[in-house]
Amino acid sequence: METFFGRRVNCIKMALGKSDIKQKLLEAAAHLEHGFIQAKHTVKERLHLLDPVMIMPYYGYGNDTCVYLKGRVIEKEKIKEKKEGASTWRHLKNTYRRYESDEIPGIRLKASYGGQELEVQTDDEGFFDLEFRFDGPIDYQSTGDKVQLRLLETKTDDDLVEAEGTLFVPRPGAEFGIISDIDDTVLVSNITHLLGKLKLMLLKDATERSPFPGIAAFLRALCAGCDDRVSNPLFYVSGSEWNLFDLLVNFFHYHDIPEGPLFLRDKGPRFDKPDVDPDTQAFKHKQITRILDTFPDLKFICIGDSGQHDPEIYRQIVGQYPGRILGVYIRDVSEASRDAEVTRIAEAVKQQGTEMLLLGETLSAARHAQSMQWINADQLADIEAECKKDDQPGK
Repeated sequence: METFFGRRVNCIKMALGKSDIKQKLLEAAAHLEHGFIQAKHTVKERLHLLDPVMIMPYYGYGNDTCVYLKGRVIEKEKIKEKKEGASTWRHLKNTYRRYESDEIPGIRLKASYGGQELEVQTDDEGFFDLEFRFDGPIDYQSTGDKVQLRLLETKTDDDLVEAEGTLFVPRPGAEFGIISDIDDTVLVSNITHLLGKLKLMLLKDATERSPFPGIAAFLRALCAGCDDRVSNPLFYVSGSEWNLFDLLVNFFHYHDIPEGPLFLRDKGPRFDKPDVDPDTQAFKHKQITRILDTFPDLKFICIGDSGQHDPEIYRQIVGQYPGRILGVYIRDVSEASRDAEVTRIAEAVKQQGTEMLLLGETLSAARHAQSMQWINADQLADIEAECKKDDQPGK
């Protein structure tokens, strides 16, 4: 027998329709999310429980007329650097602190670059986005690659009120750009195996995580170009969260992997922001199109893996941007059934004039790149040597 409550629910469903119900639920969830964040922050502030506040700028980038920088204002977390004999408990605590970093919502800050100043306010999760627009071409020789940031209000006496954001800008004469995934493309993440991913995420720091053999040398060679003199820009697009930014940067430094702007995701659902798509595939696609639109005169080499829809994403990109994608390298990290699917995608991509290669190791990609004159023979020899070194036991 249908209850009175059940009849009321059905009536509401009929009145609103499925899409309206979904929207109402999202709005309610957003309201609860915002309320919790604000309440937590208010309680900590009133009880003087806030740790010193700091600005965490992420890597920015710029083209001829615009500069972009994203960052976050958070409480300074006590994440310890790697020490010999660091305990499992220390790794667990560091992971917890990364994912539970306490953001500072609604705080104002000022940004300065190239004679311009912007004032922004952080959103409900402490993030801020900056966009400097110039009427004419930016002279990066004089304006430099640093954005100055300063908090316009403080929360504690020990707040770190100033910070400096770093910009990555393609140099004149760049031959092409590189767009690369991170997990299971550069960094061994076991993203397709849940237990392996959890173990790696919870128990390993930047110095204990492994790059794929030869990938650091391969990326360095692509950035240097065939004549070994240019500086081709590198962009990382990943489904990983912004909370892992410091770990990824430390990983790049430790393993001599070229740096570049990172396009990462917020750690949770943003019900109030429909442009923040919870689907990783849609998120990656959007960020890649943003890169291509920001640098319309640059062609790109794309790198990914077979485990996270990278082939499907790059197939879409090749179709959307004819002639802009020089080649696609896909690292094989999946089962045979998936390999067959990727092979079919590669055939479709080839029909559009771009070669997509499914490869088991870095050296094959490097040999192909050398045959296309994207890198040179000396660089190929360096990559081969690094592959052998990285494959040694204990590496």
